Amino acid sequence: MAVLIFIILVCVALFIFIKRPDIIRSVLLQAIPASKFQNHFSQFSSDNNKGFRQEYDHFSLVSADQPQKVATQPENKVKNRFSDVLPYDSNRVKLTTSGSAESSDYINASYMPGYRNNREYIATQGPLPATVDDFWRMIWEQQVKGIVMVTNCTELGQTKCEQYWPSGRQSRLFGVLSVTTISERQEPNWTLRTFSVKHRNTSEERTVKHFHFTAWPNRGVPQSTDVLIQFRGLVRQHIEREGGRAPTVVHCSAGVGRTGTIIALDVLLQQLENEQAVDINAFVHRMRLNRPYMVQTESQYVFLHQCIADSQKRAEEHIYENPDMIYVNAAELQDLR
Repeated sequence: MAVLIFIILVCVALFIFIKRPDIIRSVLLQAIPASKFQNHFSQFSSDNNKGFRQEYDHFSLVSADQPQKVATQPENKVKNRFSDVLPYDSNRVKLTTSGSAESSDYINASYMPGYRNNREYIATQGPLPATVDDFWRMIWEQQVKGIVMVTNCTELGQTKCEQYWPSGRQSRLFGVLSVTTISERQEPNWTLRTFSVKHRNTSEERTVKHFHFTAWPNRGVPQSTDVLIQFRGLVRQHIEREGGRAPTVVHCSAGVGRTGTIIALDVLLQQLENEQAVDINAFVHRMRLNRPYMVQTESQYVFLHQCIADSQKRAEEHIYENPDMIYVNAAELQDLR
């Protein structure tokens, strides 16, 4: 009997290790206390980021066996910007198919966890010309109040994302949804827009905020942590002010690298503030269980750590108390109301 129980326990452990490595990691890995983070960052940065490199390499096989059958169906392949960046079947966003013109529920988008909500964000690719209508369907059906865009439409002569909003204070029709740009405020590193979205069949009208970060190179990182932390502050204040449980849509081009980095930064800064500890490794691992390649490069992973380290330094220096800081600039926040 003892031998039988031992064999059963070994089989259960192997099953968990193979199928649910996140459970093992949650037991073995623990959040780094804020008081020890600077030392942790220094140690991992030594020898040309050797510690970060070794840690990041462990993400390569996370959830590689999760099915992506819907994304690879012939009618859906053309809706993917990249053939290797596909949502998992288990947590993909599904569009409604109530009308005859809406025969497919597929969009390259995945629900992503936040600090308190398992579906606080939707990570998605930059819309293609043929998927812009689907993108706005998703915004409407998910009752989204904020869109975070961390790519430019064109970078180094290559199209990264179709412009899915009207230029100037004009209106464009996307399926049954009419989108009008109400306001646009340009800053050196980002542009803030307000859209009015109206359903033609019901005349219902909603407001959607657009946070467009324009200073982030593809597969790279911003020149400084300051600007991204400030931008994240604008997004976070909007999420908390709007309330509700509607997810915030985040996208770059593929919807994994820059998208994963800004989502992780938002969650980890919340964790740091509420728990006085942070676990970057565990959260990136958790994101990859929901969508492949989240935080796509080692440099983005290192940059996340740099952001946390720099935010701690600024907190100690009481810089956040300065009312003239751009991310709490009264005029800018007023435009978002």
